[in-house]
Amino acid sequence: MEAVIYYARTDGIELERMIRKGHFNMHGKHFHNQYEIFYLLEGERRFFFDNRSYLVRGGSLILVDENSIHMTTANSEQEIGHDRIILYVERDKMKEFDRLFPNLNLVKFFHQHYGVFPLNERQQREFIDLYIRLQEEFDSRKRNYRAMIETEIIQYFIRFMRENHTPAIEHTDVSAPSKYQNIYAVADYISEHFDETITLDLLADQFYISKYYLSRTFKEITGYGISEYLNIHRIREAKRLLEETDLSVQQIAHKLGYESITYFEKVFKTYMTMSPLKYRKTMNTVTYTNGPTSKP
Repeated sequence: MEAVIYYARTDGIELERMIRKGHFNMHGKHFHNQYEIFYLLEGERRFFFDNRSYLVRGGSLILVDENSIHMTTANSEQEIGHDRIILYVERDKMKEFDRLFPNLNLVKFFHQHYGVFPLNERQQREFIDLYIRLQEEFDSRKRNYRAMIETEIIQYFIRFMRENHTPAIEHTDVSAPSKYQNIYAVADYISEHFDETITLDLLADQFYISKYYLSRTFKEITGYGISEYLNIHRIREAKRLLEETDLSVQQIAHKLGYESITYFEKVFKTYMTMSPLKYRKTMNTVTYTNGPTSKP
């Protein structure tokens, strides 16, 4: 059972609070052009991104970089629920903040310092105060309320960046339990070789793991099936290539290891809700480059 306690949006900014009761795992794709600021008020969640798993407890703030592949799942079958707030800021809006304040560098900060930040009591109150002030502005819609919302967000992150630079580390490759180490290695391999032919049998042989154990444990730790994780990396890269290059849809499909353009278009539509060609047409501006691949 879930209840949306609050939801509002304006130009490039969304604010949502939701309470979920019982066991809940996020489903489907998860990467987007929004920067995500996720605050867990109560409960526990397992948060997977950048090929690593983090246990998040109430009072923690999670910063998610735009286009970062991520997933949240229950930490155990006995989970009783959680209460969380998410603030979304669109890519263009965050860039606008940086243009208004050239020394702010919010885009760079999110790119370099995304992760889990356990907050102390004062910092927790500061985020709740931000949520309350944003809610008041959304609800009152007084003159220049959009400017007030943006100003509140910018001021919050100026203070946040002064105090927080290094997110928490849940498991290092050395200290993690062996099953986590194995799955992290597989996830890293997929991230680095997603444009090659990858099968469950290949991964099982490569890492000397039973394919049945690998399939089950990968899903348990990451929240994704192996084929799903492979496809989501490919579609994220396809999205970038459609935005930044003049490669044809067929060339992109072939480049990413899809033998059938029909299958590629089907998978792309599953994750992006539209065909590759339509996605390219919906882009407001497209700069054609042959630059380096974005951070995985």
